[in-house]
This record gives sequence, C-alpha cells and structure tokens, in this order.
Amino acid sequence: MKNLLLLGSLFLVAGASHAQLISPDQVPPLAFVALQQHYPLATQVQWKRTQGLYQVSFNQPTGQQFVRFTANGDVAATGVPLALSALPASVRHTLTDHYPSRKVCQAAKFVNARTKAITYETATCESNLSRTLVFNADGTKLRRPGHL
Repeated sequence: MKNLLLLGSLFLVAGASHAQLISPDQVPPLAFVALQQHYPLATQVQWKRTQGLYQVSFNQPTGQQFVRFTANGDVAATGVPLALSALPASVRHTLTDHYPSRKVCQAAKFVNARTKAITYETATCESNLSRTLVFNADGTKLRRPGHL
C-alpha cells in the first residue's frame, strides 16, 4: 500500500511541465462533488490540473486510482497504476527502441470514459524534470493532449 501511495504521488509530479498540483479549494465544485459521489471511500486525495482536466489521485479499499474530471464534474477517464512489467509488450518494446536513454519508473493504465479507449502512460524519472509518455495498446506513441 505504501508503494502504491508513493507511485501515485510520483505520478502527480511526473510531467510537471504538463500538470500543476492544486489545492482542493481550486477544484471546481462540480468535480469535487462528483468525486465524493462516485468514490465516497476515497482517502489520501490529491488533485492536479492537467490537459484542461482535473485529475485526482486517491486510495480506495481496492487500491489506488486516478480519475480525470471535467470542470462540470463529468468523468473523462479513469486509471490505475501498473507495474512496468504489466505494460503491454508492444509498449515496452517502443520504450526500449525509441527511448533507450530514458529511465521509466512509473506506469498507469487509463480508460477514456466516453470511447472506452485504453492508453498507457509512463513517467520518466531520470532527473528533476520528468516526462510523461502516452501510448496506445499497440505501442504507438500518442500526443498527450489528444489522447482523451
């Protein structure tokens, strides 16, 4: 559980150039209420602003989870942390072939709430500046803002 919390905290920092940590009072009320309605058992809640959405990382009895909300409280995507070894082989292959000098230390699986499309996000952690890389299941790198 401690490792999952650490992973989630690191994911919040990953891609810092794309995301900004925010306090709960900066979250739109509808998104905040939607979290409480959909996930009443959420603990250790942390918010960030990314891709024009409000991403929350929290723990549930079933484990850590991520949810991206719109400002009006609609769920845009849900996600869970993954072990690097749990990434599809095609994604691991793309990372090895195209990013050999990058140290990838975190991964997550996201499901688009509208289309049900699955994407995999990885965070590089070789310096103070992490970078988030997004892939589809066949290992194709996607542009981050356009993957939802």
